[in-house]
Amino acid sequence: MDANLRVFVVDDDQVILDVLAETLGGGCDLETFVSGKACLDRLAAVKPDLFLLDVSMPVMDGYALCRHLKDDWETQDIPVLFASARDDSETRLLCYEAGGDDFIQKPFSPVELAGKLKVAGRILDEKKALREQAGYAQKTAMAAMVSMGELGVVLQFMSKSFACDSIEDLAGAMIDAMGQYDLQAAIQMRLGNDVLSLSQNGRNVPLEVSVLNHVRDSGRIFQFKTRCVFNYGRVTLMVNNMPVDDAERCGRIRDNGALLAEGADARLKAIEAEMLAARRRAGIELALPRLYSTLDGVQNNYRRNCFELTQVMIDFQEALTKAFIHLGLMEKQEELLSNMANEFMLRVVGTQDASLEIVGQLEMLAEDLKVLLKH
Repeated sequence: MDANLRVFVVDDDQVILDVLAETLGGGCDLETFVSGKACLDRLAAVKPDLFLLDVSMPVMDGYALCRHLKDDWETQDIPVLFASARDDSETRLLCYEAGGDDFIQKPFSPVELAGKLKVAGRILDEKKALREQAGYAQKTAMAAMVSMGELGVVLQFMSKSFACDSIEDLAGAMIDAMGQYDLQAAIQMRLGNDVLSLSQNGRNVPLEVSVLNHVRDSGRIFQFKTRCVFNYGRVTLMVNNMPVDDAERCGRIRDNGALLAEGADARLKAIEAEMLAARRRAGIELALPRLYSTLDGVQNNYRRNCFELTQVMIDFQEALTKAFIHLGLMEKQEELLSNMANEFMLRVVGTQDASLEIVGQLEMLAEDLKVLLKH
């Protein structure tokens, strides 16, 4: 854990605060508060890197305190980790709607909490990197909005997606597209065993991953409050700030969001096919040298067998001719045996020629594969 990570813990149970201060105080810069008001008063002097809020507190509960923090531009980007004894979909969704970034169930172990804080530190680093890129991305987005309509954003994404060869590139392009609509979105893409969740908050934010996993099986398109979800094959797109007071714009966003999700799914299928083709190509490239080596061995063995078989036939003819002297056969009998021997020899030669023809066909196949690899 980063000892420079400043954490504000708000919980009305002083025992929990004392335990946290004792177990985590050396691993981070920890300050504890027994109420939301005490925490807000301290914010006038110093800002933390992370809030750990108890859900159930008198006067101002964790949800209300989190919404207050997210409404203040000075604290709206600081991650919030919720803690609650309840662990159900309703509680997690309320935490997410209040603006939370992660969730931990009480009672929690110090090791588990330390792991959560480590993840939070990584998310903070990713947010910092995203903010450094925000200026350039925002200028690009504004220029695009001036030069094209909302459908132009979809067309621009479709064009850009052809250059994306990974789920990371494709998900980033889709988040950029939603940003051009001034929409906050989270997207999950699935390619084989790889699953990536991405939003303006960073990559694989735990609470976002939990929500996306929950809604990925909720139908093709559905909307709840200010959120709208699009599910197309390997893609789940969730828009968090639908302009519900503007029905016409909501309709356009649903249409364009569906096009973006469907286009992203089509590109993922193409990426999967390209990966399969690359693996097959690599397999052919690996097999070709072995095939040529095998053909060389077959040809050498064929030449050796031909030489040995020819010598055997010569020896057989000589032995047969000598045998005629001692057998006392008539001329017709000798001629019959000679003809039979010649016929079988011709059949052996024909079998050798057929084997050679098969070797030639294999050589042509190897050359065809070699030509295909050049294209």
